[in-house]
Amino acid sequence: MAELVAKRYAYALYEVGLEDNRIQPLKEELQFVADCIKEYSQLADLLGSPLIQQKDKKEILSQCFKDRVSNEVLSFLYILIDKRRQNYIHQITEEYVMLANKSKNMVAATAVTAIPMKEEDLLKLQVKLSMSSGKNVNLINEIDSEVIGGILIKMGDKVIDGTIKNRLGQMKEQLSQIIV
Repeated sequence: MAELVAKRYAYALYEVGLEDNRIQPLKEELQFVADCIKEYSQLADLLGSPLIQQKDKKEILSQCFKDRVSNEVLSFLYILIDKRRQNYIHQITEEYVMLANKSKNMVAATAVTAIPMKEEDLLKLQVKLSMSSGKNVNLINEIDSEVIGGILIKMGDKVIDGTIKNRLGQMKEQLSQIIV
């Protein structure tokens, strides 16, 4: 149900952005709000509390974001409060970001490595992924020591696993089939 709620609300805000030609600015504002709520757990607790009235929640949002986000985003947050959907803000933001990126032919990708990649290597990989996918790839580097070596690329719903951990797993499986 959370996914359906997130898609509906994200698409509604996307339609507003499309009408006003403000898809990217709304994306940035919505991400800012979601990041603030994530960073300040007290704010998330206040917004999620059934003991606080809706008008008080709206006032809290107004005090926090009035001068930092547009009226469209603030009104959108008020609607979430009215419909008791404020707990879905992170999922809605993720859906909206995907819609906004899709409209700009952008896709987010993650390169998981054991050690941080050099900036130039990250840029080269980003260019190669952009050329092969035909999309504008926004690549970030995540560190995971369990990878051991190599690289794991997650781009949309595709995964390219070139890690040593994966290769060792494949070798183990092949050896177990030979031995048995």
